[in-house]
Amino acid sequence: MRTPPPAAAAMPTAKPQRPASVQAPAAAAGQGAAGLTQPAWSGEIRGLRDELHALRQWVQSTVSSGAQAAGPVSSPMAERLQELGFSPSCAQALAVPGAKLPDALGAYLQRLDMPADPVAADGVYALVGPTGVGKTTTIAKLAARLVLRHGTSAVALITTDTYRIGGVEQLKIYGRILGVPVAVARDAKELEQHLQEFSDRRFVLIDTIGLSPRDARLAEQMQWLQGFGSRITRLLLINAGMGLGFYDELWKMYQHLPVAACILTKLDETPVFGAALQWLVEQRLALCFYTDGQRVPEDLHVPTLAKIVELLHDDTTAYHASPPAGHEPARANPGF
Repeated sequence: MRTPPPAAAAMPTAKPQRPASVQAPAAAAGQGAAGLTQPAWSGEIRGLRDELHALRQWVQSTVSSGAQAAGPVSSPMAERLQELGFSPSCAQALAVPGAKLPDALGAYLQRLDMPADPVAADGVYALVGPTGVGKTTTIAKLAARLVLRHGTSAVALITTDTYRIGGVEQLKIYGRILGVPVAVARDAKELEQHLQEFSDRRFVLIDTIGLSPRDARLAEQMQWLQGFGSRITRLLLINAGMGLGFYDELWKMYQHLPVAACILTKLDETPVFGAALQWLVEQRLALCFYTDGQRVPEDLHVPTLAKIVELLHDDTTAYHASPPAGHEPARANPGF
């Protein structure tokens, strides 16, 4: 008989091997307890997280430094001063803790030169300024003031505003009412002739053209006035309700004349004229008159520190709560 083969259980079997890629890495450095390697994109996640953290720190630092540079939060007085037209930096400087608004305004405006008796010296005065600022009406007010003081024989008027429709006629009407002569100058030669003609007059007032700063005719007339040198005193008229940027641009046109002093016009049309006063202080320009209406000569005034402070302080409520048209309270004429 043949001997049977060994049983299958007795035969040696090979132990299966685990793939290297899934062998337990517990002993490997930096491996987790789960025994699995980190995904390949996990490093990108950590990098992105670090970048976001750094960006957040940078934003926080920038916002913090910006707040420090901006300075302290505005006080109620500083906000009030900005409402009056003063720049934020100027308002912050004027808002002294514990001081009242009139006191702060008074301390600042002491730096503004306001002659007690402007246009007192004999001479030739030219009123210059942009269109619409009120030169013709203001020259009539000034002429009336001088006539009341010195008589009709002391005053003469010249206009170079031959471009505006009705400009010459308007000044001639004022001249007839005041009893003073009015001449028209179309160029520098005619202006010289009229100055010679009125050489016996104590005060000669020149009404100049008002045009856009970009108009070539305005530049031409500026050359006329510059050519007369110190023979003519130039008074620059500025609208009270404009901003610092407007005055800076305007000054580029007129600073070469040069300008002796300024007249602030149209105070009746705005309660906010702190910017004009700040600009005058910064440019060291004198304020010789201000106007607040169309009446001749009542609405031309010599400024004083107390009066300007009063106008600024009171107008914050007076103009914002103005009565209906036709019901305005009567104002006393200041006289001369």
